[in-house]
Amino acid sequence: MTIGPEQRARLLRVKLAALVRDLGGPEGEPIDVGASAGVVAQGWAAVLLEHGSAAGLSGALLWADRQQADELTVFVDDHAAVDVARWAGYLRLGGRPVAVRQVHGASSHPVDPAPLPARLAPPQVSAALLDDLRSAGVDVVVEHGTVRGEVLGLEVARLVEWPVEVGGDGDLHLEAGVGRFDRDAVAAVRPDEAPTDSLARTVAQVRQHRYPGAPVHAVQLLSRERWLRSMVVADPSLVGAAELSAADMTTEPTGLRDAHPSAAVGTDPDGGPVVVVCSTGVDLALVPLAADTRAWHDPDARLVVALPQRDHHSATITLLGLLQRPAELVDLTPGWG
Repeated sequence: MTIGPEQRARLLRVKLAALVRDLGGPEGEPIDVGASAGVVAQGWAAVLLEHGSAAGLSGALLWADRQQADELTVFVDDHAAVDVARWAGYLRLGGRPVAVRQVHGASSHPVDPAPLPARLAPPQVSAALLDDLRSAGVDVVVEHGTVRGEVLGLEVARLVEWPVEVGGDGDLHLEAGVGRFDRDAVAAVRPDEAPTDSLARTVAQVRQHRYPGAPVHAVQLLSRERWLRSMVVADPSLVGAAELSAADMTTEPTGLRDAHPSAAVGTDPDGGPVVVVCSTGVDLALVPLAADTRAWHDPDARLVVALPQRDHHSATITLLGLLQRPAELVDLTPGWG
């Protein structure tokens, strides 16, 4: 049996009250905090996240900060508590660490932060396949063990292994298209077309609509964070760097339409390490994931968060101010209108 949103919210408030009592925290009246529940008393705030996420952690911090609390405990009611604990380790409220506790019924226990994810080795790619991508004039990007061809951050090709168990040869093959569904459509509609011809046609179609100053088109709306990343890789001086290359985040988007920060790593003019994370809009997951990505690539690196000026939201600025190790906020002028 499903329950409605009002009943779910009430259950979360009741559960949070029980968790606070079990912990011996100060008494207060739980209230709704977005899709979560929160309570604040005597400068101490607690938030119950039904589903742990970087965005949920940021929402808890922003609410506790608005309540002028100087201490925060986050209860997490699923297996993601260990990830929340790692992200929370980069932030402070009132100069104090954020406590993260795993929920078990009406009680909880502290959790150790999950380790940073293992790196996926880049695949062994033939020179011929790389030449096919570069000859098409696309940017070759390797992330999470996958090789893509991109036009201003938009994927137009991918090197895909054809598994032996389904009749393939186990090798990498060039597939053209804007995302997986388009690649499948290209293969179905034009099965005899050479991959390089499919790629050239796809690139030409995308470049008709995706270029700086182009009239508004649906193609411009996709992967804008990666478009910004392509800008700073092409001109690192935009973020005060000397050289940059595309790099993995510690998390990855679930699909082409999933808004997700994108990263680049390199050096500044003095040779010091720099990690740049690009985003658009108001992404509550941005700051924890940016700090996580810095820790993954180089914990001593200068961290730059790059956004269009209109997206310098007060929530993002507040969260940057709560980082244990500071980051810089840089304004970028996007290539779209």
